[in-house]
Amino acid sequence: MHDRAETRCSSCGHETVAGPCQRCSGTLTTLHRHYALRPGLGAPPADVWRGVREVYRAVFALLHERAFIGRLRLPVAANLLAFLLVYGAGGWLLATTCHTAFATPWPLLDGVRQALADEGPARWLAATALLLGPPLLDVIAGALQEPLRTATELAMLGPERGPDVAHGMMRLRERAQVLAAAVVALPVVLGLVLVPWLWLPLLLVLGSAAAAVVWFEPPMAERGLRLPARLRLLWRNRWRALGVGCGLQLAVGVPFVNLLALAPIATIAATSAYLQFDKQPPRRTPTAAA
Repeated sequence: MHDRAETRCSSCGHETVAGPCQRCSGTLTTLHRHYALRPGLGAPPADVWRGVREVYRAVFALLHERAFIGRLRLPVAANLLAFLLVYGAGGWLLATTCHTAFATPWPLLDGVRQALADEGPARWLAATALLLGPPLLDVIAGALQEPLRTATELAMLGPERGPDVAHGMMRLRERAQVLAAAVVALPVVLGLVLVPWLWLPLLLVLGSAAAAVVWFEPPMAERGLRLPARLRLLWRNRWRALGVGCGLQLAVGVPFVNLLALAPIATIAATSAYLQFDKQPPRRTPTAAA
C-alpha cells in the first residue's frame, strides 16, 4: 500500500498504466445495469442528494437485485450479532455511564453540568453512538460484508475483470485505525455537543462524517489507499460522502433495517458511491527553479 503519485482508472479506481485499464472494461453502470454512469464531482447540493439516494438504492438492490442472491446469509447474521452487541448491550451500558457522569459533580465546570443535567446524558449518548457505532459495527461485522462489496463492483463494472478480494477479509489493521481515531476524537465531540444551539447540526455532520470514513474504507483500502489518502479522497468528494453518511444515520433508526441489514446496506451504498467519485489524485504543479 502506498500513496505515491499515480494515475487511477476513473471507473474502478485501480492504478493504471498507459492504455486501457487492466482491471475493468472502463465503463460504469448502475447496479441494475440499465444505464451508464459518469464518475466525477457535481454541485454540492446535488452530490449530497445523490449520496442519500445511494442508501435508498442499496436497500432496493439488496431486496431485488440478482447480484446479491445467495450472498446475504453471513452478512445479515454478522450484522444482527454486531448490532445487538454495539447498539443493544453497548447502548445500555453507555446510557448508564452517561447518566452517572451528569449525576456526579464536575471539578471545574459543574455549572455546565447542572444546566444540562436533564438533556446532557442524551446528547452524550447520541454523540458516542454516532461516532463509535459505525467503526465498532465494522470491526465486528465488516469482514463478512466483503462478498457484497465484490458483488456491487461486479454488477457496476462488469464481469470482465473481477475485483481482488484476497486480502479483503483480513483488513483488521485498517478497521482498528479508524476505530482508534474515533476514540481519540470522542472527548472533543463530547465537548462540542454541550454547546447550545449548535450541538444538533454538529452531531449530524460529525455522525455522517464518521459513517463515511468507516464505510468507504473497504473499497479504498482494496485499492491500496492508506488512511491519509482515503481522507483526502473523501474530502475531495465530501458532499457525496456526507450524503451517504447522512442516509446511513437515518437507516440506524429504521426498525429491522438496522437490526438485519445496516452493514450490508452501508457496504453496497459506499461501494456504489465510491465508484462514482472523482478518483484522480490532484496534479502537482512543478515549482519553478529559483
